[in-house]
Amino acid sequence: MKVLRRDQGYATVVSVGIILAVVSLLFVVLLAASRVAARHEAQQAADLAAVAAAWELALGRPACEKAEHVAVLNDATVRECTQEGRDVVVMTAVRGSVASARAGPV
Repeated sequence: MKVLRRDQGYATVVSVGIILAVVSLLFVVLLAASRVAARHEAQQAADLAAVAAAWELALGRPACEKAEHVAVLNDATVRECTQEGRDVVVMTAVRGSVASARAGPV
């Protein structure tokens, strides 16, 4: 069996390992940040759509049509829109993240 006496090249292998670990960690952080941003965008779209729908309902017009229109303007889709008395509940989705909001008269 031959024993190697030189350590040349070990720093390259260690450096590659460290770089791969850092890049993997960066990827995980970016993925988490993207999911958080999508959740915030979904909540914002739900809030705006619910307020617009409640306003339309107060004026006697179709509320859920307005909610869908406002959600589309915010790059979201309406998963559910219901009227509960004088309140409107809107559920929106953005890139897989779902949020809901309720709005009505004070």
